[in-house]
Amino acid sequence: MINPHDAIKLTNVISRKYRFYYRDLERYLAEFIQDIFSLNLTIKGPLIYSLHNVPMDEMMNVEFYMPVAQDRVETPPDMDFHSYFFIGPMISTVDLVNSEASMEAAYASLFHYMEQNHLRQVTPIFHVASGDETLQYMTVKIGAAKKDIEEIWK
Repeated sequence: MINPHDAIKLTNVISRKYRFYYRDLERYLAEFIQDIFSLNLTIKGPLIYSLHNVPMDEMMNVEFYMPVAQDRVETPPDMDFHSYFFIGPMISTVDLVNSEASMEAAYASLFHYMEQNHLRQVTPIFHVASGDETLQYMTVKIGAAKKDIEEIWK
């Protein structure tokens, strides 16, 4: 199921860009979170990451985002602080399995929805980690805008 009316709206967000082999995602995520703790920041979640490429060479260009409780943060040069973080409008779907195959199916359903509704992708793909100890899932979101009539008739 596709949610056609979604957005990401957060305050006080720390972010960092990475490039790594796709199987190293968890290692770099743990590093990012540890670095936030080393800055004595309080995480208020949820963790978000954006995928900035199609990893055909198995290398991912990713940006991790984590909302924190503090509203003033001195970050190291390789991190950014966003007092306000908003992306919209977006479409989204939920991946309950969170495997490579189910994530590909989530991407396919979002791209199919965009094609059927004459939308174009205007942001990277965002992944929002959600759930608790009993059920963890990923919400996959893409910023989308209506195509111009010229784009539709190509």
